[in-house]
Amino acid sequence: MYRTTVVEDASIDTTPPPAVTPAMAELPTATALPALASADVAPLARPVIPALTGIRGVAAAWVATHHMLPPLCASIGVHALDHSSVVENGFRAVDLFFILSGLILMLTHGHDFVVQDMAPVRHFLILRVVRVAPLHVLIMLAIVPFVLSQPDFVRWSRVYTSPEYAYRQHDFSWPGFVQSLFLLQALTVAKLGTWNGPSWTLSAEVLGYFLFPAMAWGLLGIRRVALPHLLAAALLGGECVVLALAHHAHNNPSGPMGTVRMLGGFGAGMALGRAVMMGGVSTRAAAIMTWGGAGLVALGLVVVVFSPVMVFGFTWLLAGLACRTGLLGRVLGCRPLLWLGAVSFPFYMVHFFALKVFEWYFDPRFEQMGVAVTLLAWALLLGVMFTLAIVLHRGVERPSHRLARRLAAGVRITPLAPPVLPA
Repeated sequence: MYRTTVVEDASIDTTPPPAVTPAMAELPTATALPALASADVAPLARPVIPALTGIRGVAAAWVATHHMLPPLCASIGVHALDHSSVVENGFRAVDLFFILSGLILMLTHGHDFVVQDMAPVRHFLILRVVRVAPLHVLIMLAIVPFVLSQPDFVRWSRVYTSPEYAYRQHDFSWPGFVQSLFLLQALTVAKLGTWNGPSWTLSAEVLGYFLFPAMAWGLLGIRRVALPHLLAAALLGGECVVLALAHHAHNNPSGPMGTVRMLGGFGAGMALGRAVMMGGVSTRAAAIMTWGGAGLVALGLVVVVFSPVMVFGFTWLLAGLACRTGLLGRVLGCRPLLWLGAVSFPFYMVHFFALKVFEWYFDPRFEQMGVAVTLLAWALLLGVMFTLAIVLHRGVERPSHRLARRLAAGVRITPLAPPVLPA
């Protein structure tokens, strides 16, 4: 199995893996963590799971399909696929991202908070915020010249077809720019105007980073393995109830309702991360979580009324993958999906704006282009998206990871034993 760093550094390392202990025989071992303290403290080796990098790539592709397939089908006059349940529920991959983030961060950083001290808090926040902020800021600043030079694009973006989309009349406003630049979209009720649509999820995610230390302190006090599962179920149940009462169970809310989605998913992921850290999960139990979770996801896709329960499926699917490899884990840990997972963050962050520019330019021209040329244009768009993702991954995301490690190395924390994951 190839080695990869999940969440902390999603780059692929093809160096043969080190020998694993019997307790980790089911779990692929991976790269060492970044330095945890000053230079005199050796970094600790902690296990990471390739399948969880691969599923990030699948989730990013699912979101992109949700955004791209309907206009693609409309451009060639074919509507057999764009209203399928898989496409319409693609926005739920965002919930998978939140759950996955909470799970992996708990596995990676949870034991840093055994002692209630501010040093690990500073260390954690530096690592997390510095890793994501440069890419977000660069994309925001790169959008500005295009917006200033293309007023027709701005006017096109502000057209809406029903009152529920009236907020679009503020797209690319300067108050909206400030709100988006400082990632305040998920923290405020006011919709001041969208600039880069996916950035609202980053706004909610960063809030999760600030809440993580206190939540980790609380979870580390749990000693019975059943309690994290019950807590995860309660958080997800509360999330589903709130969204249903707000009439957002079957759509893609952002703003404060986006924060509700983050709190439910991120908290549930952390709770299941604590359960995994405690060990004691048999191979059979891990398989039940993996395939039971996958079954709930499939149920939500087949029976529309059950689609909100997919968050439960995501949570236990990811927890099962964290406990063992198995067939699904090996598929998700294959090299192509590892690569897709590695570039998933920049791809996710650039794909939506690139799509909107493409639609603005080509919508009036599709009828004259013909099906073949139209499909070629869509293929070129996808190529541009992946090219941007690769360039940003190598030129911005990975250097940001290195910068975060250097800055965090100046914060002295007490290194603790890595979590013991179950066989």
